[in-house]
Amino acid sequence: MKRFAVLAVSLAAVAGLVGCGGGGGDDVVGSPSGPSAEGYYAGTLRVTAFPATAGNPALPNTSNAFQMLVLESGEFWTFYGTPSGASLQVEGFAQGTGTSNGALFTAGGVRYFPAPPALATNAVASASYNASARSISGTITDASTTATFNSVPLVAPAYSYTAAASLASVAGVWTVDGSGGEQYTLTVAGDGTFAAVPAPAPGCSFTGNFVPRASGKNVFNVSVTNGGAPCSAPALVSTGVAFVSPAGAGFQLTFATVGDNRNLGAVISGVR
Repeated sequence: MKRFAVLAVSLAAVAGLVGCGGGGGDDVVGSPSGPSAEGYYAGTLRVTAFPATAGNPALPNTSNAFQMLVLESGEFWTFYGTPSGASLQVEGFAQGTGTSNGALFTAGGVRYFPAPPALATNAVASASYNASARSISGTITDASTTATFNSVPLVAPAYSYTAAASLASVAGVWTVDGSGGEQYTLTVAGDGTFAAVPAPAPGCSFTGNFVPRASGKNVFNVSVTNGGAPCSAPALVSTGVAFVSPAGAGFQLTFATVGDNRNLGAVISGVR
């Protein structure tokens, strides 16, 4: 499984902040002032061994690209993986809630989900952003790795965070993959309800629904209910976010959810 040092936690951690454990809390840090970091970012990622030194090579089998949503609430979802043509082969995600101060976005209580169950990761980060240029860059360090991330300018046709989410963009049939390589046929009705069946069977089926967020931004709230056996967590209900982005001549659907205690999470993506 490819690895990513989780994108976030407070700079206060440099002075000895203890990160999340167990279920993890949404420890919001900093003082909000100036333009928010709300929006969408994408770019490159380079993971090296900690401590970082000049000339450190990138670690093998690590992700090298990211996409990040920062919502109006300060909640963020960072998807990481490897580019595949015009799409991103998603390999995991990180989720938490943070605070913008006009130039710096910081967050605590972050959870990192390379594969279920969640692995709580203590990390420190310094991430600067430019709200008008829609750029973000910085470093994230945990006990064994340092990740350097840099957003790049979006190239048309590009995902528009400020557009309204449309159920028509998700309706229909998708072939999607989980971060562990499992594949599903996902059928989405016009009202946003969906059902996913493993292809090929057997596997863990699930149902759920997509609902445009009340913010009017181009993001859906998503709820997922696992089926019965052989799901590792039968009947688990999890919630999260989804978005649809241009991918060459097609579109990519990406969504991730976490359980109530944030111990379990999953990410799904596919192009059509």
